[in-house]
Amino acid sequence: MATETGHDRVELDEDAWEVPAAWHEVVAPVRGFGLDRPFTPDPGAVDLHDKVIADSEDMLRRTLAASWPVASADAGAAALADPAAATPLGAAALGGVTECEIPLRRGESIAEHWTLTVDAWVARHGVVFAAEAALIATTMPRGYRDVPGGRGYDLKPWATGTFSHHRYPLAAVRRAREHLVTADDDDYRAVVDRVGEIRSAAVALPVRVASSYLLPTEQSWVTADIDQPVVNDYWVHTVYRQLAEAVTTAPQLAAFIARLRLDNRSDVTNAGYIGMVARIGPEAATTIAAVAFVDHVTSWSRENTRDLADILSYLPTDEAFGLLLCNLDRYGVPAAAMAAAQRFPRRAMRLLSAGAASSSAVGTLLRIHAWRNPDLAGEFGAQLPELEVVESAELPDVLRPKRKPAAVPPWLLLPVLPPLLTRDTARALPPSAVEVVCALLAKRAPDHAAIEQLSAIFDPISLVGFAWGLFQAWVFAEYPAGGIWTLHAVGLFGDDEAARLLVPLIRQWPRQSASARAVAGLDVLADIGTPAALGHIRDIGLRTRQRGFRKAVQAKLDAVAEQRRISTDELADRSIPTFGLGKDGRLVLDYGSRGFVIDLDEQLKPVVFDGRRAADGSWTAGPRRKALPKPAAQDDRALATAAHGQFTLLQEGAKKVAREQVRRLEQGMLEGRRWTGQAYRELFVDHPMLRQLARRLVWASFDSDGQVQRSFRIAEDLTFADVDDDVVGIADDAEVGIAHPLQLRESTAAWASIFADYALLQPFAQLDRVFWAPGSPAFEVGLGGYRGLETSPGRLLALTHRGWTRESSDGAIDRLVRSLPGGRSVQLWISPGLEWRDLMRYSAHTVTNVALIGTELDALDPVTASELIRELETLR
Repeated sequence: MATETGHDRVELDEDAWEVPAAWHEVVAPVRGFGLDRPFTPDPGAVDLHDKVIADSEDMLRRTLAASWPVASADAGAAALADPAAATPLGAAALGGVTECEIPLRRGESIAEHWTLTVDAWVARHGVVFAAEAALIATTMPRGYRDVPGGRGYDLKPWATGTFSHHRYPLAAVRRAREHLVTADDDDYRAVVDRVGEIRSAAVALPVRVASSYLLPTEQSWVTADIDQPVVNDYWVHTVYRQLAEAVTTAPQLAAFIARLRLDNRSDVTNAGYIGMVARIGPEAATTIAAVAFVDHVTSWSRENTRDLADILSYLPTDEAFGLLLCNLDRYGVPAAAMAAAQRFPRRAMRLLSAGAASSSAVGTLLRIHAWRNPDLAGEFGAQLPELEVVESAELPDVLRPKRKPAAVPPWLLLPVLPPLLTRDTARALPPSAVEVVCALLAKRAPDHAAIEQLSAIFDPISLVGFAWGLFQAWVFAEYPAGGIWTLHAVGLFGDDEAARLLVPLIRQWPRQSASARAVAGLDVLADIGTPAALGHIRDIGLRTRQRGFRKAVQAKLDAVAEQRRISTDELADRSIPTFGLGKDGRLVLDYGSRGFVIDLDEQLKPVVFDGRRAADGSWTAGPRRKALPKPAAQDDRALATAAHGQFTLLQEGAKKVAREQVRRLEQGMLEGRRWTGQAYRELFVDHPMLRQLARRLVWASFDSDGQVQRSFRIAEDLTFADVDDDVVGIADDAEVGIAHPLQLRESTAAWASIFADYALLQPFAQLDRVFWAPGSPAFEVGLGGYRGLETSPGRLLALTHRGWTRESSDGAIDRLVRSLPGGRSVQLWISPGLEWRDLMRYSAHTVTNVALIGTELDALDPVTASELIRELETLR
């Protein structure tokens, strides 16, 4: 096992699986699994239990007299009067009321109560009696009612339909299970036979789950209980989740987790997950990872993720380590991955070396592992590079302070940070100077003059890598106090790649009770300030589910727009990345020995062409390929890996841009957005991605009254062509917008013919859009024509995707409201209302009224009025 530095590493079999010794202390024992811990029942349990009962005998007698049903209460009273003659039902009833009345008064836990009680049962009556009594007690509801002088309890055995009490641990059967681990074979078989009889007569979920929990050796029971249908109810699943303590095979685990509600997975204790892995072994890794690395589950905490990642770190397989490497951006996973690397150093060095180029986090972990295990790193060719270092005498004044800088925090390992290289000589800073840089960046008030000097001294690429390395060290250390300056450093020196890597973390932080850190992350993206970084802020706002954080995102966008003296819409226009596309709209990928040219089709999907190298060394497009090949042995590894990564970013980013910008362009047409001719050329004609969408729309220049002066399209040579296909000019100060067909009127058909001739597919309905002009029959009838219209709940809910909001009265959604320009609105009333808890309860609803607030239909802008009617027509 590797030591802290790795110099005294002892070779172990890294493929051998052995349950960690510490796990034996927490897992529930299973007979025959070899996971037992020392078990010694209290020899004085009978006397102590009798004393506890005797001290409260009068109160217990009154409580049993007030309890129900009569058979259980009478059996409990008989057990109170003569413990030696008690039946399992009577012992369970007495134990149940004792649990409810005594432990809190004595300062004991429920588990301590049942430990003593079950130990006394076993000593007095034997393990068969104790097992049955524990099973009965576990299934008693123990609901209560107050009576004069006390309280009575529901002691009905084999309860059905009452589940809330099962939120408590199965303390009675857990203690009985511990006794059964060491019971002799005859007693154990007698318990199995008796519980089997009970199961055969029982259909209630608590009874069946408790019996499988008590006797996990009966795997046919466990499998049957896992596979039985379970209703989607939280309290029901608090019972079902107890099966975790009986799972012993990988298929059982996968089926159990698949059926367990997401919000109940955190109810399975860490000891429960450890127990399942201890019994199953490394085959459990995939399912455990599926539980650990889950998003958007409110009950799942970052501590849950950390605990399950720690479990994975003990599994001696490539799969388990790979699952950790794929989730290094999650809380607790870096620490688990480093622990796994220490336990299995050779496997870690092999997998980290292979994956370092694909992930900066994996690269950081490799540097740490190589530093701790230099000999092993040399064996795999992963040793830290030895660079020429700048002499102390050559350091600029900013890196030679008069006072010794503050010590770097212990979690920041300077030897594993990416090197800082000078611009002129590409030499690395010595450790003493790196400490000075860290001290400068850690100041509460940034020294802008010093930061400018750093930017002038160091190679920009190495500065970005160094800043990200600082931040990643803080992430790997699980965000210790005082390390937020490393995040700010990314804002000072980061680039588009740093912004991209930061986004997944920003999205996770609000769910990890780290909203302040997430807001600081937004500041960093704004400080980076590139179109890609600002686009990420917008995208985060669209995707987040936390209302407060969404407001913070919008506030940040407003602040950036105000700082740049533009509107938020203009900021969004200028926040669209190019992903490396050239002015010709193409991306060249150089693999060294071969190259590829990437173009975009009309849906912004990348199209791959083989590259042909020209005489000047540039690449031109050749035959089309189905897909971009992965780097091969004959390629330059560094070039090919970087090029393939750039293509992946383009693929993912183009899909996102297409989805978002199609929506924004259609919205711009409906809202009548206008751009100056100069801004239009910069944003839509010159942008290598947006021009693919803009070329498939009809645009127009408008006069001061909003009337179309000239309609045009962007031609193949990026000039402007009118409806006669003649070249036209657009002045820099012209007002340009997307033409609505209502504005094009008679030229709409001519434009549709041109688009058909050129096979131009429109990104949304423009030329074939149905519209209603003033004076048309729909205008004559007005909105009153929709009164009495019968429609479906699905069509009503579809309006919410078009800007309508749901409003309710008396607990039901009885109207939908749409905001209109100028502070006006339209309200649509329905009967019956939509039920919040069951939106599809009614198959049909009737529109009782549609009313404009603050205006009339004829007074609306014609396009606004037409689109309102278009939306209402979807209800038919």
